[in-house]
Amino acid sequence: MNKNVWKPLLGVLALVFVLAACNGQLKPQMQQQDFDKSINNYKTGVMEVAADLAEDEALQALMSLPGNPPGVDAFSLGAAMMALGPQSAFQSAPGLLSAVMPLADNNLERGKYDYDSTNGWEQDPSYTGDDLVLTWSFEDKQGNTHLAKLTFDWNYGKTTVEVRESYGDTSEMPQDMKVTLKVDNNEAGSLHGQFEWYSCNGVLIAEATRYAFDGYVGVSDRVEFDLELNVSDTRVSTKGKVSARSGGDSASFSWNAWADGRMQRDAGCFSSRFDVNKGHVDFQTSETVSGETSSFAFNTDFTLNLDTNGNPVSAGLSNGFVKVNGTVAFTFSGTLDDANKNCVPGENVTLVFADRTTTLEQYLINQGVRPVCHSD
Repeated sequence: MNKNVWKPLLGVLALVFVLAACNGQLKPQMQQQDFDKSINNYKTGVMEVAADLAEDEALQALMSLPGNPPGVDAFSLGAAMMALGPQSAFQSAPGLLSAVMPLADNNLERGKYDYDSTNGWEQDPSYTGDDLVLTWSFEDKQGNTHLAKLTFDWNYGKTTVEVRESYGDTSEMPQDMKVTLKVDNNEAGSLHGQFEWYSCNGVLIAEATRYAFDGYVGVSDRVEFDLELNVSDTRVSTKGKVSARSGGDSASFSWNAWADGRMQRDAGCFSSRFDVNKGHVDFQTSETVSGETSSFAFNTDFTLNLDTNGNPVSAGLSNGFVKVNGTVAFTFSGTLDDANKNCVPGENVTLVFADRTTTLEQYLINQGVRPVCHSD
């Protein structure tokens, strides 16, 4: 699939997800040092939850999946699960898709394969089903050996379809699939994926207009996710929620974001880029660790200025705010760019706290951000 369309969108999110624009109806109620302390405490709490989750047998199983499994991208499914989140909202659905979608060369892979440490993946000739089944052994962090089993049901809810690739050949793709994980024959995870494919003059092509994933992974602990991405020729939107629970501690992220613009397509209907005009970001997160709960909310509208190649060069921010535990912490206003070309953006964005006003550029520098310049 053509991935060039995501480049301007990823640039947008890199600029926007850390920001909220000023709203004249909102008055900041928090001093900067208190906000900084809240952020640091939140990061510490989330790291504790993540560290506990890493001990779960299901996540250990996914992270131990041997390389080059038959018919599946070698990119680790466990890493994709752990990377889910709003900081890469426009990437979450495609990223998860790349982790579970086979390298479909005409047909989806089927059959049962068992991993042998000496001979690698070996096919079980006695298997007669139409799923792809992978089994392998792994040792947990306590040195105990477990058996993991990953099953890909390509036609779980609907039959598969043939789609045309950009190079002309056709490949089999799912419309409704399910992936299940078992550890020692016990349920340890499930992923349900639904897809809609772009129709080019009545012929489906290998470019999805909708991804939707929901499911969970975990044995004693649990990560749950529900995310969706929709792509049209005038709007790209994503929404979702990822939550994690370990013992009495938990963390969650939810988001709703969209970008309006114009899709550029080639003669074969494949997207080449998406020229963004404006959009919206709404992001909320919370964590509870050792009985203490904290939450953050980000909201902003943005307009985007692009260069002749469709790359974002600046963003105008409006109608936004940042809240901590339901209280307005600060507001933003201005144009996000790097006009002074010192490779730290934000000299034209004003941050207003209850006790002080500063620029985004100066705030980032004070937080230890160093100039990073990229040459084209």
